[in-house]
Amino acid sequence: MTTINRPVLSGVRSVLLDTAVVGGIAVFLAVMVATGRPGQLGELVQENMRNSFAFFVSLQFLLAVPVIFAIEHFFPARPEQRGFSPSIAFDSLYMLIHLPVIISFLVWTSGPIETFLDENLSFLVVDSTRSWPLPLMAILGIALHDLGVWAAHITKHKVPLFWRFHMIHHSQTRMNMFTANRTHPIDALIDGFFLLLPLYFLFPSLTAEAGSIFIIAIGPAWWARFQHANIRTNLGPLRWLIVTPQSHRVHHSTEPEHWNSNYANIFAWDRLFGTQHSDVTSYPPTGINDQYFPEPERVSPAAFASSFVGQMLFPFDAAAVKRASTGSPHDNPVVGDR
Repeated sequence: MTTINRPVLSGVRSVLLDTAVVGGIAVFLAVMVATGRPGQLGELVQENMRNSFAFFVSLQFLLAVPVIFAIEHFFPARPEQRGFSPSIAFDSLYMLIHLPVIISFLVWTSGPIETFLDENLSFLVVDSTRSWPLPLMAILGIALHDLGVWAAHITKHKVPLFWRFHMIHHSQTRMNMFTANRTHPIDALIDGFFLLLPLYFLFPSLTAEAGSIFIIAIGPAWWARFQHANIRTNLGPLRWLIVTPQSHRVHHSTEPEHWNSNYANIFAWDRLFGTQHSDVTSYPPTGINDQYFPEPERVSPAAFASSFVGQMLFPFDAAAVKRASTGSPHDNPVVGDR
């Protein structure tokens, strides 16, 4: 009688489970995009998919992406990572497919949150700013938004539960412009809470207009893509004022001497608050301490689907999180590991 050993059986079960999860997610998203259902969430996903398609064929996208890729080619931070790879293609999917879904969930959840704030904390809203000129509010809004990014970023590194989800963003060993969008949905929700809450209280007329929020977010989003790219530059004297590809690579570094530093996105808040690393010349390797982290080794729908599901489920695997955090600043007991 032929027996099947346990590793093989476990592998078969894992493949079947991944296939079932991928198929379920694919069918659910396809229904939402095609029909606009269920309810408001489906309509939001459908609308954001249309908007995203328009953005990806816009002049700014068609010009910016080749320019950044060209800079990466001629001035690579790490020459061995220059050029195309499966992980770069995989990160682009985060922007093409995952990002519109995240935006939809943020918009969908912002309604109940705003209702709660209106009913319980409306006395904290600064109504006097409603009469301020829009350009002034936009400038201050961008600065406040960026300070929120810095605060949220530190929080996601210091709170073990939040780090579980932010770890997905740090997993990339071949940083590229699309890595900026490699985020877990819960990581994005944490960002949304930190970034929109101050704006809601200080500039209520901005948060009331979706277009204003888009204006505030679009510039920082492109700068984040530039700073995540495989580009060798610290921007010279400008590094004293703004975040550079070199300084942000140091933040993603696997080298212990670089840990706990460089959390900012646009402006050099780290210099103001003492979290800026003094190294302005190194371009270290990046990633997390886990050789088993789900990452596609080839460009194929099956490899991408399996890796995506694996990354979405990774934060809920206590053993995997502990393994990936060992020997890092996040090497502490994780929730659920008892």
